[in-house]
Amino acid sequence: MGISSPTINFPVDETIKRIEYVKANAMGIIHEAKKIQREVSAIRSDTDADEKERIDAADGKLGDILIRFLQKSFPKDGIVCEDKTPIDGGEFKWVLDPVDGSMNFVRGLPLYAISFGLEHRDTPVGGVVIVPPQESVYSAVMGEGAFKNGEPIVTSRVSELNRAIFSPNLPTKRAHMIQEIMADLSGFLTYARSFRRTGSFVLDVCFIAEGVMDAIWEKTVKHWDVSAISVILSEAGGKLTDLNGVHYYTGLPELVASNGVLHSEILNLLKTVRSSVSRN
Repeated sequence: MGISSPTINFPVDETIKRIEYVKANAMGIIHEAKKIQREVSAIRSDTDADEKERIDAADGKLGDILIRFLQKSFPKDGIVCEDKTPIDGGEFKWVLDPVDGSMNFVRGLPLYAISFGLEHRDTPVGGVVIVPPQESVYSAVMGEGAFKNGEPIVTSRVSELNRAIFSPNLPTKRAHMIQEIMADLSGFLTYARSFRRTGSFVLDVCFIAEGVMDAIWEKTVKHWDVSAISVILSEAGGKLTDLNGVHYYTGLPELVASNGVLHSEILNLLKTVRSSVSRN
């Protein structure tokens, strides 16, 4: 039985068929990802520009593989993939992030994820996240529950900040917002138990969905970052909202993802610490 019930009408059987197709082929995708990571991490970059070029090349190569993989069985589906020209299609659309945690990927760190979001008429209805280094597969279909490697997962029931493990917001380009970031960190350092950060937003949210972490707040989140995990997290019992508590999965500059129990308290803390910055 699923954690939540569908709030929209969509073809559940067709959705399940697509999600199961990705899951059934996960090991092949894992093999390709590991192969590409070995190739790109074998050479160290001397400059930022060189590293950025290798990141783009790795994203592009794996993205091409994923697109061909999906088009083979679902040629009428649309596809949106990071750094690729969108492919128009019918009512179903795939939203792909070939490598979330790309800096980790090119440096050889085992902390990255591949995200397959599935949308029906622009609404997320399913998702698969593959984590090649751990050979883990997270999945969900709206109304059918969330799973890791075929086993049901649920968020933690941690309800006090002093017991919670957070992933902090540390955007790459942060000099212009450093006061706000320091205020956020100060607030959570005061009240939370601890911080963990993988460098992959998608992976962090999957950890929240399975209950080993409790919350994350993040800026500059893109469509392909959120489409799959919005379904996985909500089906596991969590919440994904903007800072006003409004559920969304794309189109806004910042979000909070949590186990659901802590959500209101997190939003209140962020509003309090940021109001102190605006007064100074």
